[in-house]
Amino acid sequence: MKMFSREGVEMMEVKSIQRDGDNLVMKGKVMGSMSTVILIKPEDCWQAIKLLSWRTLLRMPLILFKGYWQAKRLAEGKIAKA
Repeated sequence: MKMFSREGVEMMEVKSIQRDGDNLVMKGKVMGSMSTVILIKPEDCWQAIKLLSWRTLLRMPLILFKGYWQAKRLAEGKIAKA
């Protein structure tokens, strides 16, 4: 998964998210060059959910479905990479 700035600059590429006990461990690269391991604690997950509005939370299933559909079409070569 890649995260971009509004200008289209790649800010972070997430390589994996795994569970380590109650924590999540996210491995990736920041700014295309700095390898990093990020520890996400349960209370941090809760804080992340609180950052989302109810409107966004209710729309999340649609966002996930659209992402799945676009990734599938991209893998099949039906749409060009943006």
